[in-house]
Parts: sequence; structure tokens; C-alpha cells
Amino acid sequence: MNKTKLVSEMSRNEVLDHINETVCPEEGRIPAFILGDPTIYKLEEEQIFMKTWLFLGHESEIANKGDYITRDLAGYSIIIAKDDEGTIRAFYNMCTHRGMKLCRADHGNKKTFTCPYHGFNFKNNGKLVGVPLQKEIYGDTLDKEKMSLHQVTIETYKGCIFGTWNPDPEPLSDFLGDFKFYWDLVICRAEMVVLGPPQRYIIHSHWKTGADNFVGDSYHTMVTHGSIAQLGMVPGPKYSKKGVQVHTENGHGCNIGMPNPIYAFPEELIPEYKENLSPEQFEIISNLKNTNGNLFPNLSFLVSHTEIKGQHISNTSLRQWRPVGPDKMEVITWFLVEKHASEDWKRRSRESFVLTFSPSGIFEQDDTEVFTDITAAAKGILPQIREMNLNYTMGLHREPLKDFPGPGVVYDDKFTEASHRNYYKYWLELLNRGRKETEDGE
Repeated sequence: MNKTKLVSEMSRNEVLDHINETVCPEEGRIPAFILGDPTIYKLEEEQIFMKTWLFLGHESEIANKGDYITRDLAGYSIIIAKDDEGTIRAFYNMCTHRGMKLCRADHGNKKTFTCPYHGFNFKNNGKLVGVPLQKEIYGDTLDKEKMSLHQVTIETYKGCIFGTWNPDPEPLSDFLGDFKFYWDLVICRAEMVVLGPPQRYIIHSHWKTGADNFVGDSYHTMVTHGSIAQLGMVPGPKYSKKGVQVHTENGHGCNIGMPNPIYAFPEELIPEYKENLSPEQFEIISNLKNTNGNLFPNLSFLVSHTEIKGQHISNTSLRQWRPVGPDKMEVITWFLVEKHASEDWKRRSRESFVLTFSPSGIFEQDDTEVFTDITAAAKGILPQIREMNLNYTMGLHREPLKDFPGPGVVYDDKFTEASHRNYYKYWLELLNRGRKETEDGE
């Protein structure tokens, strides 16, 4: 490989050869250029975002018949609607007459969607039901059955809606795999609801910086979020070390902070937690101080807690790092709370979230600065930058636990980078599938 040759000047197979030579997760060696290179970004669009399951929203956002939301699926606008029969469906947000974007609102309630270009009218089940002056203009020649909206493949898991453009995807349950054990702690320990529409903002950062941070990095907390200890919100800078790190197949991973002498969830909901969770899962929740993780490729989650009005109150949020370009992403953040918690608890949980990890939160802003600066540095095209390796060797010398009650590969304490290595191993596998598919088709 010619080391003076830019990645953008390489053929597709040369790029894949270069990636396989330089990206070495098992050795803890990850080149900086994958966090800003446009050619790598293009491969990610094709081999990851167009083929894997991506999070779209929560069923509580479309709780009533006729409710809808518009979301982005790998760069394409889609409508997710609960039709008049109560079935959740998703459609490509494009009128089948002339291709106009059919719905331009973020959310609402409609029985039908009317195209703002020529007025073609579609039911919330996707069927074309109305055409202006149809008899006069088309007579009996227009086959409305063939003009239904293009359906998008979606599946749900315990209230979470996922979609994919893959015509033959693996079942969502298989994609989540063993990680469901940990994902359940976040999204279905009780019946959860999203309060308000998701918050959205743009930052000049590559999408993987967010996923990389949440999949298993608690090490940065004592420096990047050092004010936590200075403000007396935690006992000391090593607070973030205690707990376990877990990763499973398909690149999923998380950190679980425990034990916690303070129970930070609504005590009146303990019966609901016990009903929804296994005894092993409930034991984790009972001792949980926080958990952060990432569901591959770009859906991160956080359960944390803060003292609000003299009481420790948990807050739960999801955040998606939606790629907009190799050096830009939209961050979408959902705040969730237990549906059956008291109204006072819900208000204080939201206050806890807004104070800490909302877009205006004191700690979210810390992370945003880091993500932006990493991307700015990784965009460099100097040979010294293109050949620079980032270090992911933390914990390579350690053996996983053998007696943890949950599945996956588990390490004692959160200061390790095993989840990162697992993440990039799967990322590399998906990029290489493109070459295999091409070779198999020849």
C-alpha cells in the first residue's frame, strides 16, 4: 500500500485493504482517520446505516390512533403512524404521484396525509384514497391500489421502534441478542413513556465519537466531568470506576455503576419492577447508581441520578448520533420516565435530566466540546495524522468475570476498553461484508 496515497484516491477494495491493515481492535489499535475521513463515512452509509436496524422512536410518542411522527432512517425521511386500526406502520415520506415530501411536520394526529403539491390524499395506513378531479382527469384509468405509499420495514421491542432499509434483515430480537438483558433495565423495567418531543441539535462532530464515548468510557468522567466531584455531587474522582463493563455480540456494550447505597427509583414501583424484570435484573436495578451504553451503531443510553430537592432522583435518556456528514451529526435526545410514577417524581426526574445531560446540561456540554475537537483533529490529511493510532489497550491484560448473573463478556470495574474493542470489531466486520457480497455476486 502506497502510504502517500490518500484514502479518497483509493479504489473500494484498496480502502478495505487499508482499513483491515490499520484497524486492529484485538490489539487496541484504532487509526484516527476513521473519525473524519469522507471515504470511510461513505462506506459506513452503505454497509452499516443502510443495512442494520436503527432506532426510530418510542411507541408512547404515537400513543393514540392517528398519531404520527416523522423521522430519519439512514438519511431518508419516513412517516411512522398509528393507523385507525391501531397498527403501527412506517412509510417513505414521498408522494407516489410526483415525489413531493408528503408530510413536513415533526409530529401530529391525522387520519389522512395530503400532498402539498397536487393534493393526492393518503390514509394513515398508506393507501391512496383521494385524487383531485380524479374522474374528470383520469376517468377509470388510475389504479390507486398501485400508488400506496412505500412501506418501510419496522419492528418493535418493548415499546422501542426500529427500522431498516435492508430487504432481508435478521430479526430484531436476534440483532439485540443477549444485550436485551441490559437494554431491559433502561426501557422496560417499568412501563416507560417519552415526555415531550425529542430534543435535537447539530454539532460539528463525527457520529462515532458519541457512540465511542457511551459504549464503555467511564474513564473520562473524572477529568471531562471533574466538576461533579468539585460540586460535591459524587464522593470523589474514582466514583466512576466502581461497577462492571459488559459487551455482547453485534457491537453492543455498556457500563453499569454499582453498588449504590441510595435507591434512586420510585419505591412505590418496586412491584412493577419485579413483575417486568427477572430476579437477576431486579438485583442490578436495586443496586444501580448509573449505566451508560450504546446499542450498535448509534443509539446511546444513560440512567443517572441527581439530588433534587433533598431526594436522589433517577433520570433516563436515549440519544442518537445521526450522521449528517463525516464531520457533522444531529444529536437526538429522548427523555423517558416511568408512566406510573407520581407527577412530582416525573417533574423532578425531568429537572435532574435538564440539569445534567440534556442539551443544556452541565455535563452534556462537556462531552460536546470533546467530540467536536476530536473530529477537527481527525480530519487532518497530513501523513502524520493519517498514520496516527488511537490507544484502546486498557484492560487487555485482564480476564472477564465468570460469575456475573447477566450474559455477555463482563469485566470487574468500568475502567477498561473491552467494549470499545468489541464495537470496532463488529464495525470492521460490517464494512468487510460489502466486499464479500460483491465477490459472491460475481
